[in-house]
Amino acid sequence: MRRTFAGLIFGLAYGFAGLTIAGFLLQRTAFDPGVAADSSRAVLADPLIRSEVVTLIADAVAGQLGPLAPNDPNFTQANVRARIEQVATTSAGSKLLAEVVHDAHARLIGVQRTPVQITPAQMVDATQMQAAAVLPPLTLDVPRIGLLDTIRTVLGWLVPIAGLATLALVAIGLAAHPERAAVFRSLGLGLLLLAVLVALFGYVIPKYALPHIGSSVWTRVPAALASDSVTLLVGLELLLVGGGLALLASTGIIRRKQRWSTPVNTYRYQEERRWSG
Repeated sequence: MRRTFAGLIFGLAYGFAGLTIAGFLLQRTAFDPGVAADSSRAVLADPLIRSEVVTLIADAVAGQLGPLAPNDPNFTQANVRARIEQVATTSAGSKLLAEVVHDAHARLIGVQRTPVQITPAQMVDATQMQAAAVLPPLTLDVPRIGLLDTIRTVLGWLVPIAGLATLALVAIGLAAHPERAAVFRSLGLGLLLLAVLVALFGYVIPKYALPHIGSSVWTRVPAALASDSVTLLVGLELLLVGGGLALLASTGIIRRKQRWSTPVNTYRYQEERRWSG
């Protein structure tokens, strides 16, 4: 009875632990504008996202400054576009556009309610042309996706609640004094389950599902962030799978030791049953 109760409690604990870790990873890859800004180079490496930013700025700079300096080759659309492309594909240049990436992602998931604007100072950074400072701000067409806003809100309260529930259930399970081999086996299976959830919510969903929620190119940001963090995810997967397999292997070792530690008692029990029959 005690073993069954402890197993049930630990099973619930692993379920809530899975929700916690999966929700945290999904928050990091899809619902954190700060992470998107820090990974602006990876985001701008996406050709569709980069083209959205580059085309808007290049058209504005060439269209508004070109007529003012018709003999200046710096203000042709092709030249301005090439310059912005060069800036956006470098590590230092992408950092100059990190605020634009941050605001666009924040707008997409509902954190920012106001339209996304590219300021004159940001246009100067993007074009490396001081003349762009006289231009008015540009509005970047980024829609707010209601479904992403809802998921973000739900994860905001679900992750901490699931984390607290995990700690409480683990404490209750340990207080029940379950069999050590059973705990190890349950924990090993739990780690393997977590490995599956990490792969699903840390990579598969943001990489292949979320980009299809809307038609805006900015829905591709989670895919870029998932690809950028793939090394970290692989390391976590190896840790979880390795730990799970090690615990399952130790379960067999513990049970063999338990059998060898009581051979006489087992033999006598079998003998008594045979003579009593």
